[in-house]
Amino acid sequence: MSTDDQIEEIVKYCPYKMKTVGFYPAFLIDPCVLPLKETDLSEVKSFGKYATVILKSSKPLPHGHYARLIITYLTTEIARRPELPSHVIANSVSDLFKQVTGQKEISGGTYANFMLALERVFDITFTIEPTAKSKDKLRRRGFFAEADNLLGDHHLGNYNAKYKEVLYTPSNSFKTLVAYQKSIISIDLRFLKLARSKDIVLAHDLYIYLVRRGYEKGGVSFVPWVTLHKDIFPYLKMLELSRFKRRFTRALDLILTCHPNAGVSIASSDLGILIAPSNNFLRGKKLDTS
Repeated sequence: MSTDDQIEEIVKYCPYKMKTVGFYPAFLIDPCVLPLKETDLSEVKSFGKYATVILKSSKPLPHGHYARLIITYLTTEIARRPELPSHVIANSVSDLFKQVTGQKEISGGTYANFMLALERVFDITFTIEPTAKSKDKLRRRGFFAEADNLLGDHHLGNYNAKYKEVLYTPSNSFKTLVAYQKSIISIDLRFLKLARSKDIVLAHDLYIYLVRRGYEKGGVSFVPWVTLHKDIFPYLKMLELSRFKRRFTRALDLILTCHPNAGVSIASSDLGILIAPSNNFLRGKKLDTS
């Protein structure tokens, strides 16, 4: 399917009818703590209104499209079948790659990058410290997966298991987090895969951020460029404000092309963006697929 066809499908058809609704952990958004590009950082800390989030790893933190798509896929698997201790998430590693990314062709380079992102996601330790403004006072700490997982010798020791089922065993801490409804954000998996095909990593985080803000607010909210630049998208704070706005606008254009009724716009004063209280990101023009 071409990118134009992908966009047309997202615009027309509701993800609930298309069964493409997925879930993403809320603690990774606002501020967006996962690196956009490759970095040597093995620990980051973000300061949100309701929580301070710390990500630690023994390796450089995962980044880019693959990390976000992998985390989305794993979160979605748990949310759909929370009662399962483990999940068969693909018929093979190559099948997992195709399901997660939406890519039909696998090259050596893309496969290696995907496996590296998968390994790094599983190596993360997350800590969520509630602030004084949070109603949830519980401190949470955990991992995305148990140590004995699909990267163990039984499955991928010498990359000989491309055609074996892929088993995912989430940690109890992550399962508990996903089970708490306010800890995950509903998103359209089709859009995240489109953002990857367009190679606009910022569009992942901006889309999820806008979905969340649209659900949280009771009226139209205004977010200044300065706040977006410094607080919400911290990995772009090294850019001049004008360059940040160009990057931001490019990502927003893709989002609004797919979701023209989302109720998000750049303020007429050009001092920030306006976000309407709606859930139109998860609606299409048609109520069914006929």
